[in-house]
Amino acid sequence: MSSLSPVYNDFLDFMIEKATPQEILAYSASSVAQERAEVLLEKNNAGTLTSEEAEELQQMLQVDRLISVLKARALDALSHS
Repeated sequence: MSSLSPVYNDFLDFMIEKATPQEILAYSASSVAQERAEVLLEKNNAGTLTSEEAEELQQMLQVDRLISVLKARALDALSHS
């Protein structure tokens, strides 16, 4: 996790302090957001994404990675408490 930028680390630390590990682990995207991601992934696989859709998909992937790291830190916090 040391390869993350300081701003990511600061944000992750902030979230761990403000939300309980259980709240972080319970988080999931809305069904609407999940369905949109599936549509974009299908279009990406078919090679039919517009540039705007490609940008939207990239943002979704970045947020997904951030949430994954946040959940890993929440699990770590639980294991040390």
